[in-house]
This record gives sequence, C-alpha cells and structure tokens, in this order.
Amino acid sequence: MKTRIITALCLSLMLIVASTANAQLKAGSDEDKAFTKIGKEKNVDAQVQLLIDFEKTFPQSKALPQVYMMLVDIYNDKNDHAKVAEYGEKALKVDPTSVTAYVQVSRVYAMDRKNLDVAVSYAQKAVDNVEKMKAQPAPSNYTDAEWKELIKSNEEAAKSQLTYAKAVKQ
Repeated sequence: MKTRIITALCLSLMLIVASTANAQLKAGSDEDKAFTKIGKEKNVDAQVQLLIDFEKTFPQSKALPQVYMMLVDIYNDKNDHAKVAEYGEKALKVDPTSVTAYVQVSRVYAMDRKNLDVAVSYAQKAVDNVEKMKAQPAPSNYTDAEWKELIKSNEEAAKSQLTYAKAVKQ
C-alpha cells in the first residue's frame, strides 16, 4: 500500500515537474528542444539516454531537478534501487526542498535495509519540507485547491515513509 501511494504521488508529480521545467527554459533554445524531445520519447530506454545526455550537455540547467526526478521515476518502475538512490541523491543536491526525492531515496534505503540512519533522516526532511510548503502561497501554476491537495499527498507520503523507515531501523 505504501509503495502504491508513493508511486501514485510520484507519477502525478512528474507531470507537474515536466511542465514546470519547460516553463524554466528559454523557449526555442537548444536546452528547451532537448527537454521537449525527452517528453515526446515513448521508449523508456531511449528516454533514459536522452535524460543522461541532457545532464551532460546542460550541467547548469534549471531543469536538472526535473531531469533527475524523471530518472528516479523510471528506475523506480524498473525496481533498480541503486539508480533510484543515485539520481535521487543528485536531485537533492540541486533541489534540497524536494519532498519526492527525499521520500524516494529514503524508501529504497529502507527497503534495502542499508543507510537506515539516512533513510530516517531523509524521511524527516520530507516531513519538514511539507511543513514549509504549508506556509507558502500556491505557486502561480496551481489553484489553491490543487496546492492543498499536493501538500496533502506529500504529507501522507512523507509521514508514511518516516513511519516505515523508523520501523525498519529498529
């Protein structure tokens, strides 16, 4: 059940993430074209390669958090915990406010029963970041209702993951 909630949260957030990344890129730029191409690619393995190429070609891109989270989502679907952790950690380096990244990395660490102190710490950071989100107004690309629903979904996932990580650690 926890995995389904987290996966559903990630899938819904990925749609939001992709549209947010496009808004951060200069329309018509090589970077924008490369990112758009990623979104249009239907073959997952080809999409992975495009994402990795994007990271190498545009190492300072404002879309890197989204690129990394797209890779996390793909590798989560493939049940490749090492890659989920690798790209989740990269996502956190460029966006330390990402509730989804904290939850995903905490989840794979707890499931693999390794880095359990980090798993608990990351889950707690996810919970803390949700609390910070509550104090912020809805971004311009969200209605108030959508923002509240996103916060609620994030809060459920973060608290559930924190409970799970703590239980595994004991």
